[in-house]
Amino acid sequence: MDTLALLLSLFVFLVALAVWTNKARSKQHYDSNLTPNCLLTRWPLLFVTGPRSFFYFSNYWNIYPSFLAEHGYEVYHLRLPWSDSLLRQTRLTEFLKSQDAANRRFHMVLDSYSLQELEPVLRELKPECLMSITEIADTDSIKPTSLKASFVPQETLQTLPSKKGSFFIKWAYDLHRLLLFGRPLPSLSCLGATKATQLQNARLLLERAQNLAEMDLREG
Repeated sequence: MDTLALLLSLFVFLVALAVWTNKARSKQHYDSNLTPNCLLTRWPLLFVTGPRSFFYFSNYWNIYPSFLAEHGYEVYHLRLPWSDSLLRQTRLTEFLKSQDAANRRFHMVLDSYSLQELEPVLRELKPECLMSITEIADTDSIKPTSLKASFVPQETLQTLPSKKGSFFIKWAYDLHRLLLFGRPLPSLSCLGATKATQLQNARLLLERAQNLAEMDLREG
């Protein structure tokens, strides 16, 4: 009976930890002066969610999308299935085909693991809707992922590292990684969840967005 009570208490604690840390990340506030006169992209920025779990499912990219939206960029999210690679590839295939059929265009943003995971789909389809790929990577990554003979402009944005941050958010993310063991998932700092580096990394992404805007202007 004591064992059952202990297991039940542990389960309740883990559920509370998961719910609280996901909500805490989604409510993060940051103080930053807007960069004036940003050249805006012709095509929207599409943030693709990486693998998720119960301990990391909400607000995958943290402050990045809202930071860019506040600077005037049109930002969308593609929320793929949580962790099954085959389902994620299937959903991406359906999405890309539908965007091609609708004659839409966008710039894709995704993490290193997701790019590696979804590369077969991108390489096979070579979708016309995809105007560029921005890979968000950790600085200490072994080497940037790159589509072989990439058919669109591609750049790897290496983020600043940080081991600081909320103890509970880091703990929940460690459990997230444990559930998805064996996958080289990005760090919290890479995903914009660490206050010590999130604004600096968001500004790196803003610079990339302005470069994409210049590219759109030249091609337009």
